[in-house]
Amino acid sequence: MEVVPVVSTDVPSQPPVVAERPRPWRLQSQGYVAVLGGVAAVTAIALMNAARLDVPKRGRALIAGAGLLGLIVDVVLIWDARVSSSTYTVSSVLLVLVVHVSQVAVQRPHDLGAPLLSRGKDHAPMWLAGAVAILGGGALHHLLMTTLAG
Repeated sequence: MEVVPVVSTDVPSQPPVVAERPRPWRLQSQGYVAVLGGVAAVTAIALMNAARLDVPKRGRALIAGAGLLGLIVDVVLIWDARVSSSTYTVSSVLLVLVVHVSQVAVQRPHDLGAPLLSRGKDHAPMWLAGAVAILGGGALHHLLMTTLAG
């Protein structure tokens, strides 16, 4: 007598549908937010993008720490009466770019397969979030300047 294996004709059940993670924003687009909105704006965008890229907690802490350090240095520059207005402007822009570059360095390893100037379906548009961050960061920066500078 020969043994015949039993083949099931049941269709296996599908795994539960998991909500898809939002597409990340292009890393170089965060530079526009940095220049137009300041340290607070670019840090907020970088932290939201880090969540989209699934950056570990240590990386997110480095992003937040760079933003906080940049904000402290910016406050010191505003508070220092010896710094002229034009010197402060140049120093502030350079400072925010250094913060931005350090935050991008933390995010880049997690943006898999994306070349530096990538465009297309792999990345989401950042228009609304960027505009909100620029307006909020700019308002915070203006408030700091008027409060601390007098």
